[in-house]
Amino acid sequence: MKSSPLTILFLVLLFQENLFSATADRLLIENTCKGTPSYNLCLSVLLADPHSQNADLTGLAIIAVYAVKNNGYQTLQQIEALKKFHPELMAALTQCGEVYKGVVDVDVPLSINALNLGNPKFAEDGMADTAVESQACERSFQDHAQTSPMTNANKAMEDVANVARAIIRMLL
Repeated sequence: MKSSPLTILFLVLLFQENLFSATADRLLIENTCKGTPSYNLCLSVLLADPHSQNADLTGLAIIAVYAVKNNGYQTLQQIEALKKFHPELMAALTQCGEVYKGVVDVDVPLSINALNLGNPKFAEDGMADTAVESQACERSFQDHAQTSPMTNANKAMEDVANVARAIIRMLL
């Protein structure tokens, strides 16, 4: 089977267009992440989702909010595991569970709906609240004069929420 020069030229142009498009998408992601408090975390979050390659800024914000949701679910699982092995921390862990349940059931859906409706200010508020809630979980251990086993999880949530918030602020 012989390929005509026209067919080869078409395939080269098609490949070149896809390459330029992928480069442009990567540049959007990189430039977006430069405007966040944690460039590397932002890149990690956005590039982990294959939808980021074709997303606009709103799409990138939604991906970041879903990362907050996933982090929230993982933290809730950690809380439940800690309750089984550390009954002395039950009061603080219960408070943390309520906080993170609010994040995944209220803050995240509010933010996603707001982004889908073109109202980034409400989305930003949801992510700001998420960062505050992670700090509240950490304080709950101090309030009970206990050492927090959740420090890393709370800091991770605060960091990803602040990245999402920074991306959302770019839409304002």
